[in-house]
Amino acid sequence: MKYTKSCFRVNGIINLFILFALTIATGFSRELIYNGNFELPPDSGWRVIRWGEFPDTGNCRLRWLHTYHPDRDFEVMIQKLLHQGMKFFQQIDIPSLELQFSVSCRLSAKSESESLFAAAAVVLEYLNSSDSLLGETRIFYATPGCDWQNSPSLHLIRVSDTINWHNYRIDILNDLESLPGIEPTEIKSIRVGLLSFVRGNS
Repeated sequence: MKYTKSCFRVNGIINLFILFALTIATGFSRELIYNGNFELPPDSGWRVIRWGEFPDTGNCRLRWLHTYHPDRDFEVMIQKLLHQGMKFFQQIDIPSLELQFSVSCRLSAKSESESLFAAAAVVLEYLNSSDSLLGETRIFYATPGCDWQNSPSLHLIRVSDTINWHNYRIDILNDLESLPGIEPTEIKSIRVGLLSFVRGNS
């Protein structure tokens, strides 16, 4: 629940190396993400969903190793090919919106075809009491042709390069100011996820 370092690969190369935590901001620091350091296998606290063409074939891979980053901690690699999506995620019931989300990430993406775009993202999805998606924030990198756009329910933060690590700290209440389509009082949980995505842009 302290942090996670992860790696994505999608349609050629999409890499996502990540270190994150979600903590209560008032009074004391309490970590809310279970098995965030992946000292336990990734199926402890985390789930995977896949969609698109041939989602159950070898085009979708989840690997748990400690060699993707120079430190000794474990990391996760998600590999995706073809027109598909894959998300590695954890849903967290939240006691309040006074939360801090911190992340250090390095993302890269490569598409093998001009008719495709590939993207990797760290996602914060805001859910209501029925687990319906109200809106989300994505820290992402994508190849040309990506059609994601900011909207009242989607807040995009694009990483500036694919080489360096970038540190982000998101105050959830402040983040919601960038999502005017969400009524904050309806939020009952947050889904923290690592998204890999490939889609045609023609």
